[in-house]
Amino acid sequence: MTTTFAVNERNDLYLDGAGNIAIVSGIQAVLQNCEHIMKTVLAECVLDITIGIPDFQTVWYSRRNLAQYEFAARKALAQVEGVVNVLQFNSDIVDDVLVYQATILTIFGEGIL
Repeated sequence: MTTTFAVNERNDLYLDGAGNIAIVSGIQAVLQNCEHIMKTVLAECVLDITIGIPDFQTVWYSRRNLAQYEFAARKALAQVEGVVNVLQFNSDIVDDVLVYQATILTIFGEGIL
């Protein structure tokens, strides 16, 4: 079963009711790991510069290419442990903010980011 540390809406670890570091498992853990990979910019991880999504190259340069961004996002999401398939992915730029929604089939069922 997939298990990881839980994070709150600010992406911070937190303590559960018993005072322990909160843990999530199952589909919640897989979706949280998917959120983390979507926030990882390509080459920002010092120990493995091959992971992440090329946000700057596909979204923020003068030649936006959301199809290329979607391809990279689907590829990154597919590599997350517990992900079976990315069923649907939509992205857009709204008021200079990148927004996306993904429907992901995991080993535990479907989830939406």
